[in-house]
Amino acid sequence: MKTVVIAHYGIDRKITSDECVEALGIKESPEIEFVDFEAGHAKLSELYDLPFENIALAQQRKFAEILKPVLDSNPDAHVAYFGLTPIPVAFHLGYLVGNTHTYTIYQLHHKQNKWLAETAMPYDGYKFEIIQPSLPKEIQKGKGDVTVRIGTSFNIDPQATYEVIVNPANEFDISLITPHVDSLFSQANIQAVAESFQEVLNTYANKLTDREQIHLFIAGSSGLPFALGTRINPTIYPYVQTYQFSRDHTPKYREAILISREINDRTPLTEEDKEQAHKLREAWETQLQNKIKPFIKLITGRKWNDWVHSICESDEEYNSLSLYLKKPWSDVINIGLTTLKDDKIDLNQNNIEDGFEYIEKTNSWLLDDGFLSCVKKRLEKNKNTDIMQAGRLFLFHEALHYSSDGHKLTREVANGIGQFPKVIEEADYQADVWALLTEYKYCCVYETDKLKNGLKEFFCNAIETAAETMWSFMDTGIELSAVQIRGMNRFLNWYWQWILIENIKGKGTLADIVQILLDKPIIEFAGVPLDLRGYRTYFKLNIRQQSRMQISAFIRNRVYRFAPNEIQNIVDGFRQLNGEKIKIALKSYQVSL
Repeated sequence: MKTVVIAHYGIDRKITSDECVEALGIKESPEIEFVDFEAGHAKLSELYDLPFENIALAQQRKFAEILKPVLDSNPDAHVAYFGLTPIPVAFHLGYLVGNTHTYTIYQLHHKQNKWLAETAMPYDGYKFEIIQPSLPKEIQKGKGDVTVRIGTSFNIDPQATYEVIVNPANEFDISLITPHVDSLFSQANIQAVAESFQEVLNTYANKLTDREQIHLFIAGSSGLPFALGTRINPTIYPYVQTYQFSRDHTPKYREAILISREINDRTPLTEEDKEQAHKLREAWETQLQNKIKPFIKLITGRKWNDWVHSICESDEEYNSLSLYLKKPWSDVINIGLTTLKDDKIDLNQNNIEDGFEYIEKTNSWLLDDGFLSCVKKRLEKNKNTDIMQAGRLFLFHEALHYSSDGHKLTREVANGIGQFPKVIEEADYQADVWALLTEYKYCCVYETDKLKNGLKEFFCNAIETAAETMWSFMDTGIELSAVQIRGMNRFLNWYWQWILIENIKGKGTLADIVQILLDKPIIEFAGVPLDLRGYRTYFKLNIRQQSRMQISAFIRNRVYRFAPNEIQNIVDGFRQLNGEKIKIALKSYQVSL
């Protein structure tokens, strides 16, 4: 029988194939399929502050690319798991691997410094005995969350978990009479803890059907979380929130990886997807070098009063717009002060967390295959969008963010910026408007055919292109179960503006457009349940409570608040990543105003 060896590491040191083979005691290499699965490289002192959301996304991609094909092609293989990662990361990989293969957990013995499946008990006379949790025997109704604490290395203080989950509807403790760092000295002990966890999961599924989320706190040796993760069935336990511990922080636990139904349903990229993504990456790089950079040189060829002046065709046109140019808009830079004049798109790196990354040291843009593939698929379906324009709008927007004379949204500032939704919403809107108007000037130079039917059509199509590109960061091939409030607001803002521009009489003038764009809408949606994930707030979308849904807007110095007839289309539109449905709801709202 073949053995699939998973060397899963991300703390301090690499796990080599030689040490795994030595631990297995198998001399014939054809019987071993070694999978080198690096999941980051952090020191123990850094674990609390790790970007767990990014690590989970990268691990999901890596699993689909290098581990899942091996497991699928060897359905009868035995898995040998060697783990040296943070607890949430090990649990997440166990969840991805699932329960279709038998497995053995190998642990690095802290005294012998070697990998072992079975070791001696911690000391003579040590007794391994689980204190089983008290489980409800009757069905319990009502919403709420469930806290599960599993402590084998040490007991978990309930007060530490109350700092993050104040009032759980149910809480279950799986602990040992005598916890010890070496308590899991045999496979039988590991499986006994996993079976106790399974009993809690069964109770959740059968007796606590209204409960919404499991909050899981684990204090155990490195292989245990992997074993526990294999017990999670996403169709039965759709939300399991894991936590990272630090004795030196307050609170001692912080949210790490949320195991959710949609994680396992993402479609891995095919070779054709990757090839198409690479072609698009090359096309955008050619456009950057051969058109965007000459355009920037043109913009910097004369002195302007401000950035709006730089996008105007004449001084007369600028004079007609200056009426709308107030602070802070008047202080935004023109494109000549961004890094784009020196930038390039890296054509080799293709697996990028969060879809893209900018490397200041090399002035390089790294674009992810998944992001580019999704852009191509979405824009090909929409006749009003342009994939090359999508590249320009993306680069213009992000260049304003990253430039030192712009938003100065460097990596250090950007890390965790989602915790400040109001700040990033304002910065995003300004960058979107700046990108759209810079794109207008670009088309005046290189793409005049786009302007032949008037500015109203041009800007509606450009906003559509920008929106479809934004959807590409969220599109995983399945319906969304939740959306960040910040993300929802960004789409609502832009579909609102799209409708206002569509309603302009005639073909529209630049003054008509600028007047709308420089007046940021204040519009919010409410009426569906909220969910807090990793310090970010989400709207849950898998509900139908139309009677509670409302939209509120602050327009012309008045507050408006009511529920338009088509408001369900907002939830349906976000769940299905369908902007047309969102427009329908907003149009019914605007008509009522």
